[in-house]
Amino acid sequence: MKNNALTWSDKLTVDITSIDDQHKELISIFQELVNMLPMEAIPLSEKKKAFQALVDHAIDHFAYEEKIMRNIGYPEIDQHIAEHNDLRKEIDTISKQVANGDGIDDLAGIVSLVQVWLLRHIMASDIRIRDFVQRDPDV
Repeated sequence: MKNNALTWSDKLTVDITSIDDQHKELISIFQELVNMLPMEAIPLSEKKKAFQALVDHAIDHFAYEEKIMRNIGYPEIDQHIAEHNDLRKEIDTISKQVANGDGIDDLAGIVSLVQVWLLRHIMASDIRIRDFVQRDPDV
């Protein structure tokens, strides 16, 4: 699972401390899950709980990020919320599969998919929030 290592770096910052802190927490929760997956001594129920903690944190984070975007008058908010909604739907589908035990044999594959979503979303979409904040000194 070492190829799934995910660590914080400055290239992921959006220059809004509270959002960066939440991104760091998401990465930390993700990494805890990745680290426990290959451990046979850890029951599947614990792995499912860890996965659900990641999901819950991501869903809460989306809502928080949307609130911040409204507060700063972010012009691309509608597109960003639409991306969050797409991610919410995908996460909901996968969460139900994990909860029901469907595809649980490939929990590592599911976690890899979550890693891709997380990085892609932060680097492609959330970074645009930083660009907006840096362009507008009144924010």
